[in-house]
Amino acid sequence: MASRALVIGPGEYAEDAAIPGHPTIRASALVYGEVLAGDEMWGPESCRVLVGEQVRTADGIMRALQEAADATGPDDILLVVYVGHGQYWADVPGGQVHFSVGSSYKDKPWTWLSSWYLYRAMRKARARLKVLIADCCYSNLLPVLGGGDDEMVLPGVLGKQDEGSCVFTAVKNVRAADAEGCSTLPPPLDRCTPFSGHLLRVLLGGTKDHHDRLTIGLLREAMRLEMESCTHQAPGMLLNDARDGTPLFTNRMEARLRDRSQVPASAEEWIRHLMLDQDYLLDELLGDERMTGDIVGALSRRSDDASRSLARHLDEKANARFQDAETFARYWNRVEQAQRT
Repeated sequence: MASRALVIGPGEYAEDAAIPGHPTIRASALVYGEVLAGDEMWGPESCRVLVGEQVRTADGIMRALQEAADATGPDDILLVVYVGHGQYWADVPGGQVHFSVGSSYKDKPWTWLSSWYLYRAMRKARARLKVLIADCCYSNLLPVLGGGDDEMVLPGVLGKQDEGSCVFTAVKNVRAADAEGCSTLPPPLDRCTPFSGHLLRVLLGGTKDHHDRLTIGLLREAMRLEMESCTHQAPGMLLNDARDGTPLFTNRMEARLRDRSQVPASAEEWIRHLMLDQDYLLDELLGDERMTGDIVGALSRRSDDASRSLARHLDEKANARFQDAETFARYWNRVEQAQRT
């Protein structure tokens, strides 16, 4: 296995750059490195942390990223974590988000790193899954990483992109991300940015889910609860051909403390479980075509992308499973009833 993780944390700038330096940026990057090094899915040989002089120029960062991307194979994961300042200039061609580097200057876009360059290197990697975690302002304006017929395709990236991707952002519907540490977190996480501090607490403590790995879906739900419970901004996530059930980190919670509850009894209980991990007890669910129909119908009424994606996923499974005409008719009847409710 040759999965690679690159953590980028530019927290210091020139005195006349007019960009505030935050010690929380460097602290976050270093703790990410420690957590990934101690995760059995990653380990010290798979992770590289760039801070200080290593993040002074866009060229230095991109060389490190290209090296990590080139080391991945078709069974691997490429993870990039960026903690720093983000900026968006509507009058720059393409209007893409830019990431600061150590030599960046405020209001001088050419001194920043265009996210499109980072995207290009990640998308061309052979890894089966590419994940970007962006802890910066304007991260909510980052496009889907994968690209496709109905999505923004970045110039210069040729060929069909079949591999899954995920963009996990510090903010969802607002422009500014918090930079000062969160006092509710224990040391050393209280010296990190709020988003990274809470994310790192999830990675260090795990969740009560019964799985041994933290999937994308579990991570998203855990972070939503973390941020809401501490009154922070809601994080965002964009998926492209990446299943919510894709393992990304080790679940470090002790097995004896995890939730091994019974099969959900209602449609709402099923939805809560399925939003965490799409394939959790899926065979049990598909044994009841009426309940499956209720869930697909309820999910398809929702406006968020995660619910609609899960509805499509379950509908595909139902179409494959319910080959008998009467069984399928019972399933589809419940779907239509739920959609009208």
